[in-house]
Amino acid sequence: MRVVGGIHLVDETFANVYLIERGEKLFLIDAGLPGEYEKVLKYIEKLGYVPEDVETIIVTHAHYDHVGSLKDLKDATGAKVAAHKDEIPYLTGEKKFRREIEPVEVEIELNDGKEIEGLRVIHSPGHTPGSICLLDLETKALFVGDLVMEENGKLKEIPHHYSLDPMKNREAIKKLLDVDFVHLLPGHGRPILDEGKEKVRELVERF
Repeated sequence: MRVVGGIHLVDETFANVYLIERGEKLFLIDAGLPGEYEKVLKYIEKLGYVPEDVETIIVTHAHYDHVGSLKDLKDATGAKVAAHKDEIPYLTGEKKFRREIEPVEVEIELNDGKEIEGLRVIHSPGHTPGSICLLDLETKALFVGDLVMEENGKLKEIPHHYSLDPMKNREAIKKLLDVDFVHLLPGHGRPILDEGKEKVRELVERF
């Protein structure tokens, strides 16, 4: 499903996988559960591309539902993997969350404020140590991973027991009010177009 500009939401994955068209190149944000790589590859082919057109897979955080297919997608596409420096040990297998994933090499280390392919990295720790949001400077769309989730048109916090530090996560949500964005693209739920910042403000007011 095309969301805005060259940004697509891959159909029917448990945690949202986004695909970005940048000229002849493709970029993925997150990778879905184990086995869902086939849905991602089908979507790529439906758009008229081949798997090798994927240049980079950017990880918002290393939870199982977001990176379970990362190794398979990396193998199928030859893409590089990019993640925040604090999340890399969980992807390479040095550290573990509750659900183990297949370790993967990470070629690109991200830090707060770094830009990668027109996306600005916003370090947003709390859910995990290296959770990030990504601001697309072209469309003003903000990919938020699991910082917040959408349900029935409203934003909610991810249930606290899924986050390492829920209060730190809450502080990261508040900081989004200082970010210049229009659309909000969550890891769970539907994208919120045009009203992304207003919905974040409503959530912060409910804290």
